[in-house]
Amino acid sequence: MASPISCLSILIIPLLVTSLFYDVSNADRAFVEKVCKNSIDYDFCLSTLLSDPEGLTDVPYRLGLVATSVSLGMISKINDGEIGNILIKVTDPVVRTRITDCQIDMSNLYKDMESARDHAGTQSYRAEAKSLASAQMKIVECNNRFKSPPASESPISSSISKIEKLINICAAVLNMIPPPPS
Repeated sequence: MASPISCLSILIIPLLVTSLFYDVSNADRAFVEKVCKNSIDYDFCLSTLLSDPEGLTDVPYRLGLVATSVSLGMISKINDGEIGNILIKVTDPVVRTRITDCQIDMSNLYKDMESARDHAGTQSYRAEAKSLASAQMKIVECNNRFKSPPASESPISSSISKIEKLINICAAVLNMIPPPPS
């Protein structure tokens, strides 16, 4: 027959372990929320980072890896899916050329984000910042295509906006990393 102490330990130990993980998760979520408060879209940031199970962390470089990995998935989805579907429907040759050029920009942006992820993984933060800046320039170039004469409404503006927010999340994570000791 089991002793009362062993029965009690069967109940208490799991509760203790659960409470330890609960406190860690609260600390991790607080860090993610702090990062997202520094982004351009708090709700989008929070839902993006927490959509990945690895996103619940208080380790900045790991969160940077999550942010860039989520970005890569979304960029692929937008570039291969959404933009492709829009291209099928567009008949205006000027708009079609602009979207095609933006699709090329997005392919190059994907490479920049792969580079940013690699730099985040090796904790090469200056190089990561350069990759993010280059990615941001691809967004600017794509947006500017629709502003030049004849100016037109961008049918991919919502997709481009999502990618811009993702780059901003990566930059917000990068800004949370303390500078190296001198």
